[in-house]
Amino acid sequence: MQNSVPLYRHSIAANDCRNVSIASPQTKDHTGDMTRLSINMMLFIKIILVIDFAYSSNETPLPQSKKILITQIKEWVAKEKNINPADIKVAALDRRLIVPECPTYFDISFPFSSDTQQVRVNCSEIGWKAFIRVSIEGAKMFYVYKDDFPKGHRIQKGDIELADENRVGHNSGLIKNVDAIRNQILKRSVLTGQLVRLQHLSRSVEVYVLKKDKLTGEPLMADDYVRTLRPVAGASAAQKFPERLLENALIARSLPAGYVLQERDLKQRRRVLVAQETLTRGRLLSPSNARMEDYYGDLLPDAMLSTKGIEHLEVIRTIQAGSPLRESDVRVAALINKGDTVNLSIGRGSLLITVSMEALESGKLGEQIVLLNPESGEKVKAVVSGIRSANGL
Repeated sequence: MQNSVPLYRHSIAANDCRNVSIASPQTKDHTGDMTRLSINMMLFIKIILVIDFAYSSNETPLPQSKKILITQIKEWVAKEKNINPADIKVAALDRRLIVPECPTYFDISFPFSSDTQQVRVNCSEIGWKAFIRVSIEGAKMFYVYKDDFPKGHRIQKGDIELADENRVGHNSGLIKNVDAIRNQILKRSVLTGQLVRLQHLSRSVEVYVLKKDKLTGEPLMADDYVRTLRPVAGASAAQKFPERLLENALIARSLPAGYVLQERDLKQRRRVLVAQETLTRGRLLSPSNARMEDYYGDLLPDAMLSTKGIEHLEVIRTIQAGSPLRESDVRVAALINKGDTVNLSIGRGSLLITVSMEALESGKLGEQIVLLNPESGEKVKAVVSGIRSANGL
């Protein structure tokens, strides 16, 4: 193998020797091929060097408008992310990106809340806009704790800061955006300067803990409990409820201090329609036998929450005094029964005439019935307007 392929310097020497007529044997065919290949490689390298030199010597400086754009993007992103502008890289060096002169500051924003790797730049005065990639130096992206914090502490933006040096060790779970700590609490104690990791954090939910013992039936006051955060996984579904349910609530059972309240521990106050006396089947409702009252406890979905229109309702079963009234307990009453004497009102302009008539059929509010004039025997149609009253058509 060593004898079949001549060395590079041998091929060059053989070629040079023939040029100066130094006696030497005729080169073989494969030696000539290697010589031509070497010369071609040398020429190719020289061409590359010339092109590279020409390109580097002809680089043009960035236009002033593009410099201004890059500076404004860095300042805006730095303010949004609370980092140093020097750590931000703007991919605006492409010669194809022509940046015009904007009479005012460029309007800069993140086009998508989940994507902070590009910005939208707009100059509304001249109708120009562009999307430009940005990146942040990795060495400045890691956050550390500014102080020692105990387990259960709710992390705030002021509790962490960006590291100003490269960190050694694994980068698993490192926080690179302050939004990642929103509504988070610590699952373990941490130390000053320790890297902030997702493994330290847990999404939290607000729960309500009693500060003192409470007995059954006692009202719950604002100073009887304290708000605190618990990991979502550590709070039961019954402990997750809106704080408005605590307003004007009664304690449903005796509870000790330190107890985490559950929705079933509370009797919420509601305003409902309550029977003031025992109401028998067919009894018409009225403001005297049914009133709005405070009610504590669980209500059925059809509980009546207003007195509107109750004078047109009758109960269909016996209702005990003090019981909340339900829509299923009542129905629209027949305000006129067959054979009743009915006051028929007939209006003629400003004149209103009332005549006593006999009902030939029963009717509910708004229904049309037939009345008889007992004196003339004339039958007329009318619309039920109230108890034993109707309006002429």
